[in-house]
Amino acid sequence: MLKTKVKNTNLLTISVLILIFSLASSCGVKKGAIQIDDGSLNTILKKIELFEGALRSLKGLAKVKIKTPDSKISYTQVTIAERPDLLRLEALNPFGKTVGFISSDGTNIYIISPSERGVYDSSTNFDLAYVYPGLNLKITAINLVNLILGRLPDKVYDLGSKPEMSADGSQIKLNFASDNSSEPNTLWVNSTNYRVEKAEFSVDQGSRAVITYEYFDSLIDGFYFPKTIDFASKGLSITIFYDPDVELNKNVDKALYRPAAETVKFEN
Repeated sequence: MLKTKVKNTNLLTISVLILIFSLASSCGVKKGAIQIDDGSLNTILKKIELFEGALRSLKGLAKVKIKTPDSKISYTQVTIAERPDLLRLEALNPFGKTVGFISSDGTNIYIISPSERGVYDSSTNFDLAYVYPGLNLKITAINLVNLILGRLPDKVYDLGSKPEMSADGSQIKLNFASDNSSEPNTLWVNSTNYRVEKAEFSVDQGSRAVITYEYFDSLIDGFYFPKTIDFASKGLSITIFYDPDVELNKNVDKALYRPAAETVKFEN
């Protein structure tokens, strides 16, 4: 009889502990969820706008990884970019020699790579595969600069509109009407510092794209900046891993945005 009572007591104790643990876990989830109201929407949009507009130029090295259904490629990239459409990217092989080059001087885009040698008007769409092999997407110089700078592409959102706002765990979720799709363009925003941490949107070809950002723990030259930018669409992806020595908002020699007058020889 005594053994039965002890066993029942143990079962009761275990049941109580499970109940306490369940309640604690439930409280933890609720504590992590944010509370938002419509009155805070304008403040949130203004802070996003300030964050998006803070960066105007970048110089540094990055590791680039490209994945397609057929291949995986990785290399080091020299990266120089300045808003709205100034750009210089050089792909380096393991020995530090240039194997691909693209630049935009605001008037023309110059591409020299194993698959393409050409000059394009900077306002036109060009094939991203000329720069990043396998990524067969059309892009403008402005949107490529935005991608490199850790900014969202043009027309992903309209800060003058009123998006649908909701809480998604500890993040703020904003749904903006899309110009080229019935599906909304969606931003997930950090509720503490208003950094955009993820975006899902429609690209011009009608397919969906997702960008996610992982930020450096400390400020770079006084700014939040993503150490990792991951862009994915149609089973294709490019991930850019920035070196922590990247420089932001420094003066850039405009001559760097044009290739040398002589024909540059790159390794195949």
